[in-house]
Amino acid sequence: EALYTDITGRENLAFYGGLYGLRGKHMKSRCNELLELLDLAQDGDKLVEAYSGGMRKRLSLAIALIHQPHFLLLDEPTVGIDPVLRKTIWEMFMRLKQQNHCLVISTHVMDEALKCPRCALIYGGKILYDDQTENLLAQTRSGTLEELFFMAKEGV
Repeated sequence: EALYTDITGRENLAFYGGLYGLRGKHMKSRCNELLELLDLAQDGDKLVEAYSGGMRKRLSLAIALIHQPHFLLLDEPTVGIDPVLRKTIWEMFMRLKQQNHCLVISTHVMDEALKCPRCALIYGGKILYDDQTENLLAQTRSGTLEELFFMAKEGV
């Protein structure tokens, strides 16, 4: 995580937003929107060194979203985040998808993978399966992605 702990969460967002050319009212609005969305509004003016691990994770996600990228690569973006906020984040991901943004998300949480239209299941550095999620599920008896891992391990 590339957070500056000696400045506030809001200042971190503004710094990274500035790198992407955000300025003035647009910058302030975008910072406020993300702090609110990721449940950091009350803590935006605290030094990041006082943030918990989960708060830092959420701030890192806000920084990744500050410039509204069209392509976003996220590594386990909801690990350590409570279920209510996790739901909110996935709703945001779905809105981004509907706006033609491309999101590549790695996760060990299979119910999150099911929310994605396409999945690649990787184990030991090898791609075991790569297809539309519904096609992957159709290959199983149980209708779960976990079954595919076991099928690959057993050579079925």
